[in-house]
Amino acid sequence: MSGFDFSVIADSLPSLSGGLAMSFMLTAMAMAGGLILGLILAIVRLSNIRFVSIIAALYVNGFRAVPLILVIFWFYFLVPLVIGRPVGALYSVIIAFIMFEGAYYSEILRAGMQSVRHGQWQAAKASGLSFLQTVRLVVLPQALRG
Repeated sequence: MSGFDFSVIADSLPSLSGGLAMSFMLTAMAMAGGLILGLILAIVRLSNIRFVSIIAALYVNGFRAVPLILVIFWFYFLVPLVIGRPVGALYSVIIAFIMFEGAYYSEILRAGMQSVRHGQWQAAKASGLSFLQTVRLVVLPQALRG
């Protein structure tokens, strides 16, 4: 019976560390882009403009219902057919991750924003703040604090 050959791992360490660095970079970009997109989607879903809110809800529910690997395939294979030129694998993955994560972050942020008491919204409105000012100055600090 032979033992495990650890030299294979040592020989592959440069490739493995490069892959790990790429994974960390993709994770950081997906989180940052997803948070920004998620915040925008959460605000749009809470808006009083019914049509825009429904479109955002369809986007969020659509992306949450589809597996991530399918979204990546769509961006890698279908987007070049639609726009008529190839899109690199890295850009396809970054865009797919951001759009996918944005849908999930949107629900997290929307739930946090809805947990802020209605009186806070009314007080901000009575103070003369616009919807976006209310969200930015009153609601988001309370929603993110958690």
